[in-house]
Amino acid sequence: MVTKVIVCLDGVSPDYIRHAKTPFLDRLSHEGTFTVCEAMVPTVTNINNTSIITASFPETHGITTNYYFDSDTGEEVYMDSSKYLTCKTLLEEATEQGKKTLLLTVKDKLRRLLARNITLTYSVEKPSQKTVNELGNAPDIYTADSSIWLLEAANHEIDNNHWDYVFISTTDYIPHKFSPKEYEAREYISRIDSILESINDKQPLMGVVADHGMNPKKMNLDPSKLLNEQDIENRLIANIKDEHVTHHQNLGGSAYLYLQDETEIEKAQNILCNTKGIEKVLTRKIATKEYKLNPRRIGDVLILADKDHTFGPNPTSTYREINIRSHGSLHEQKVPFILNRKIEPSTPLYNMNVIPLLEKYSL
Repeated sequence: MVTKVIVCLDGVSPDYIRHAKTPFLDRLSHEGTFTVCEAMVPTVTNINNTSIITASFPETHGITTNYYFDSDTGEEVYMDSSKYLTCKTLLEEATEQGKKTLLLTVKDKLRRLLARNITLTYSVEKPSQKTVNELGNAPDIYTADSSIWLLEAANHEIDNNHWDYVFISTTDYIPHKFSPKEYEAREYISRIDSILESINDKQPLMGVVADHGMNPKKMNLDPSKLLNEQDIENRLIANIKDEHVTHHQNLGGSAYLYLQDETEIEKAQNILCNTKGIEKVLTRKIATKEYKLNPRRIGDVLILADKDHTFGPNPTSTYREINIRSHGSLHEQKVPFILNRKIEPSTPLYNMNVIPLLEKYSL
């Protein structure tokens, strides 16, 4: 059986590939499939990686955010455990059918979320000792080398073992720090291109997608403070929030708002719709329908920022100037979709379609 390799390039929008020297990926634009698809909304890591590995929308797999408010228990927790999955991953199903599956991630939070019933999993944060012995120590996750080491580990695994499915998810540290035109980003993508070519030389079926894009952000809005000033008690849950604050300072382009009094939803919606920096305000019912989210795992209101704004708490003011690169809004929804086989992609095309299209080709 031909190995199927799925690579999620965290935070890599099409511009990153366009501005870098990528002879291998350029070749696939002629010999394979190279186009642009849509990510899930909110455009954050956990939601999209789960959609890719389950080939389903959040309404099916249950992951709706990186950081979760459980209204039943009243607790805020990181949504980084497989106990939150409401369906099986495709690798999990393959393992149950006796196939060998491999999951490699940079961040261990993502491994914990997706690793249920997979043959072998490890992360750069918590690497396999065997791989360390063979490749050297895993680098710090806040470096370009962390994603490179991960891809080299995957390449090494494919060289030395038979795997039916390999799922690889890098980190978006470099896209958070550097724009597509900056040297560090161009060098990073070129190094990735070289390793992907080496993997491709082993003749797997390979798909390369991203979980979200990345954009510069200039202003942070605290919508919770805004509503409190209008005597509307609320709880703000930033969808981007996770343990890796260095990446994004927990400031992203989408958030859920939970209101103390549900009768004030319409009033809150009117206020938010007329607030600078907010592009879209959706009630739970509308958000569930438009973005195929699990209604029990989102707030009363979903807010989406414009391209320049993020949402998150401010110490004193409603707005404060920032200078970061982040994601979470509709403006980070366009991502690359690349296969090493020429196919006619479906319309609309989502990042979650990559495994089914590889499967279709292999039939």
